[in-house]
Amino acid sequence: MVNNLTLLIGIPILIGIINIILPSMLKKILNMVLVLYLLFVTSQIYINLSGDIVPNVMLFDTLILSIDKLSFLMIAFIQLLSLIIFVFAYSGVNEKIMSKFMILYPLTIGFSNGAILSVNSWSLLIFWGLSGIMLYLFGLLGNTKDTSATAKKTFIIVGGSDVLLILGLVFLRFLEYSNGWQLWDIKVNLEGEIAYIAFISLLIASFAKAGVFPFHTWLPDYSKDTPVESVAFLPASIDKLLGIYLLARLVLSVFVINITVHLVLMSIGAFTIIIAVMMALIQHNGRRLLGYHAVSQVGYMVLGIGTASVLAFAGGLFHLINNTLYKTGLFLSLGSVEKQTGTNDLDELGGLGNKMFLTFLPALIAALSISGIPPFNGFFSKWMIYQGVLDFAKDLTPGYQIWALVCLILAIFGSALTLASFLKFLHTIFLGRTLKKFEKIQESPVMQWVATSVLALLCVIFGIFAVKIPLEKLIYPVLIENGMSLPIWIGTYSPIMMISLFGLIFILGYAIYIMTKSIRYDDIYLGGMDALEKYRITGTGWYNEIKNMSPLKGFYSAAEIKLFDIYSWLKGISVVFAKILSLLHLGQLQFYSLWIVVGTLILLWVIK
Repeated sequence: MVNNLTLLIGIPILIGIINIILPSMLKKILNMVLVLYLLFVTSQIYINLSGDIVPNVMLFDTLILSIDKLSFLMIAFIQLLSLIIFVFAYSGVNEKIMSKFMILYPLTIGFSNGAILSVNSWSLLIFWGLSGIMLYLFGLLGNTKDTSATAKKTFIIVGGSDVLLILGLVFLRFLEYSNGWQLWDIKVNLEGEIAYIAFISLLIASFAKAGVFPFHTWLPDYSKDTPVESVAFLPASIDKLLGIYLLARLVLSVFVINITVHLVLMSIGAFTIIIAVMMALIQHNGRRLLGYHAVSQVGYMVLGIGTASVLAFAGGLFHLINNTLYKTGLFLSLGSVEKQTGTNDLDELGGLGNKMFLTFLPALIAALSISGIPPFNGFFSKWMIYQGVLDFAKDLTPGYQIWALVCLILAIFGSALTLASFLKFLHTIFLGRTLKKFEKIQESPVMQWVATSVLALLCVIFGIFAVKIPLEKLIYPVLIENGMSLPIWIGTYSPIMMISLFGLIFILGYAIYIMTKSIRYDDIYLGGMDALEKYRITGTGWYNEIKNMSPLKGFYSAAEIKLFDIYSWLKGISVVFAKILSLLHLGQLQFYSLWIVVGTLILLWVIK
């Protein structure tokens, strides 16, 4: 009997290889059958796990693949999102890249499934590295002038972090020699240099994959320069799942970390939120705006998972799956607009809401969700994280309490700025008068708005029925399996009550509008002449002044010179390092031998 875990990895890889020789239409059909089949296999695994049947995979008497409640959560959303994104891509991918896209798509699913299911260091390294290569190859499918440079930057940051993943796993082997190369259920005390080196190395690998500050700078560029289907598939969904999955494992079952480390993780999360959302506010390119918000939202996940509170940890996992829904929906909605108009520049768009209503409505729901507006799913997971931080802070000393509360304030402020940013996003694209050049624009193809509508519907369901469906069915089992108590709620929240209040306010507002409406449209003149469309009021105008505000001017100036870009740091350091090496290597064999001996002695000293 074939193991279901093997199918989740082997079948997509096999389909990817077969697609190399098939024509484009057969590739499409085969991939559609694949994503449907993988979702069916995942449902069978869920049934088995409910009956405590774990389908392990052994190789040479060594456990290679296994699944528990946490890895199942990731696997389930990889398959679900792969299906929804492929529905969009079926009629959306540019014909010039269709063939390559349909080869890379199943391979990426297989490698990502393998990384999640791996419980052995060697298999994790193989699948994690292969998924990173797929990220690079998808990046090369773009058609902008910066595509090649962006793909290279992504490969260096994400691929370079794989070196630290190797280092961290090797050091774990030294710390827990009796476990061999087995992962996850280790519980290493975070004490001593080796333990900290292992933890920091693995943490950086997680952060680079997920896009956490300061390893985030590849993500906005990738969002701008690659096909929108690639962005929705990888940075917005699968890479987030992989990176935060590794972080959750580190915190949950690999290391036993202390309060200070928890606070450091919380600080990194809060700093990621505020830095990225401030950059998103001033963007004029819609893709880059969403790219920075993809970074900002991962900050909430790090804040939640890094907090030593069951409620915050559960909220962090919940926010991870919520983010994949609304962030994927936002990228795909913008992609639909871009395909119909030929641009993603916010200054060149406007008034498309009445022309593309079936695209506008899912984008509106996704924007409200990411902004944390009740009763949508983004509010509920953020609310859990906020409560978890308060729960964690109540037992700390006064100094640590202030530290934790500053993180909380930054997160809440970040959510307010997110709302401001998406008011800009919605206004510039969908609201206002329709530009003359878009008067004949038509709605996006059926499969595109169906995909975004399904994502929007899930945002609504996961918000209204947050406890009954995602939490009780998917998140709480993770807590129980790892010996954690179920979260204790602070205060009460009723989605039905929120819907009723919003409905009442809407009805009241609409009634006032009907009774008092008196609208007159006048022509606009500028200097006695008809005003040109380029002089219209756009949704980006007010935000342009943010860069010049005295408290923020220094921050934006630093960003412009790439002070926050680790890629620029690495380039500068590598140049200096190369010059030093060129001075040390004189072309004589005895000097090369000396450096090998010195390097070996340093390594032995580190691991002694």
